[in-house]
Amino acid sequence: MASGFRSGREVSRVEGFSDAVFGFALTLLVVSLEVPDSFDDMKAVLSAFVPFALMFALICWIWYQHYAFFRKFDAEDPLTIALNCVLLFIVLFFVYPLKFLFSNVVNAMTGQPFAFREMR
Repeated sequence: MASGFRSGREVSRVEGFSDAVFGFALTLLVVSLEVPDSFDDMKAVLSAFVPFALMFALICWIWYQHYAFFRKFDAEDPLTIALNCVLLFIVLFFVYPLKFLFSNVVNAMTGQPFAFREMR
C-alpha cells in the first residue's frame, strides 16, 4: 500500500470511544439549533448555517487527523490514551464557545452586529 497506512484491522476500544465522543460533539452542534416558530425565526436559524458548517468541518478535520494517527501508529499506551482523553475533553468543551466565535467571525465578515457584549 503506497500511503503507509495499514488496513483491515479491528477498531480498538480507544478508537470506538473516540468516535462516539466526536459523534456526540457533532450532535451537540445540531441540538443547539432551535426549531423556528415563524419565518423571521427561520431566517435567524438559517443565518447560523455558515458557522454551523464551519464548526462541522473543523470537528470532521480533527476527527480525520485522529483517525489517521490511530490507523498509522496503533498507539494504546497509557500516555497516548491520557492525551487522547484530553483531546476529547477539549473537543466537547469547546463546541459551544467555538460556535459562538465562528458566529461572530461570520457576522463580522457579512457586516452584521457582533454578539459580544461589553462586560461591566
